[in-house]
Amino acid sequence: MKTPINCFILTILFLSSFLHLGCPDDKPPIVVPPTPKNCEFPAGERNFTWRLDTVAWFPSFLGGIHAFSDSDAYLMGYIGEGKSPWRIFAGKHWDGYSWSTNINGTDTEIAHTPNDVSGDDHFMVSVGYWGIDNITLAGLAEFDNRTKKWKGYQFQTQGELRSVWTDGKGYFIAAGDNGMVYTKYGYTAEWVYQKAPTEFSFYSISGISKNEIYASAYQSLATGEFFQQGWKYDQGIWKKLFDTKDTVGNPIHLSMSDFPNEIGVWRCSITDSLKLYIIGDQSYLFESKGQQLDFQKTNLSDAGLPLKQHGRTGQHVFVFTANDVWITGTRYNFYHWNGSNFQKMVIPGLPNDDTKFGYQLRFIKTGSGKIFIPSEISSQVYVVVQGVP
Repeated sequence: MKTPINCFILTILFLSSFLHLGCPDDKPPIVVPPTPKNCEFPAGERNFTWRLDTVAWFPSFLGGIHAFSDSDAYLMGYIGEGKSPWRIFAGKHWDGYSWSTNINGTDTEIAHTPNDVSGDDHFMVSVGYWGIDNITLAGLAEFDNRTKKWKGYQFQTQGELRSVWTDGKGYFIAAGDNGMVYTKYGYTAEWVYQKAPTEFSFYSISGISKNEIYASAYQSLATGEFFQQGWKYDQGIWKKLFDTKDTVGNPIHLSMSDFPNEIGVWRCSITDSLKLYIIGDQSYLFESKGQQLDFQKTNLSDAGLPLKQHGRTGQHVFVFTANDVWITGTRYNFYHWNGSNFQKMVIPGLPNDDTKFGYQLRFIKTGSGKIFIPSEISSQVYVVVQGVP
């Protein structure tokens, strides 16, 4: 017979077991993170361990560098050995230890002289020119890093291809003399020619996506006059941004005294806002929303860039993120924007006395943050600087 006290004990045990088992239908609460309102990026790295290698001797001209990884990079150009038998190479390969002229290519496939190179995680394109019967024609070569195979193209369009850009998803666009443009959409696709609505020559091209690309162009006349243009390729339509020869009706108003050398761009996908840098004798940041061509203009001198103050001109701009922007100027001036301020970057091995002139090429940054910087240190003698964060 159960006594009241026994029933009480049994009840307590039952409740204890029930509470211990818990409710099987209960699920942990789902925490939805707040929707970001701005694109936020860490300040770009400024502390590097530097390495410098001389890679080309007189007579040489570099076309650029692309890195598949920290220990797998290709340098393209007209590369001289600087010693007997005075051979010239179209490229060199960095294997993590040294630069080698064995790039797994043939003279047949890499028949052009490279002016620029760009690529993604396994595929790259080098563009330039080749000559036949004293005529300069456009040429390029593709390289698939998975198969280690090159494929060369020699086009019939007169002039040089001077710059190439990729969206990293198989789309490539190459541009050059007299408004010449070649596009390729897909690694196995054919190159398609088009003529942009200008007689100016493109020399620099970069973009946000295959539907939003920006290009710089120039025209040099026999009279000695020199003019510059900036263009936007907007979903297949060319739109002129500025023109120092014909300044009327352009959304960006720049004059010959601005001497606009190069365009660099960055778009925040969250706010759909654009930062457009134009670097030159005067250097500017233009900001807008969406695809509007109505810009807010900031002179970078007011933001702390001292190039103009020091009597120097901006040459190139490399925009890795909104808070990681490198600007090069004449006389070995390297400045870095980290989202807060500009700082002059002193690179061991390169001149820092502001008296020497050398041509700087496009910076390449790998996924780990390592940078490759090709630089001319004396007439037609080049080095590659590597910076490890």
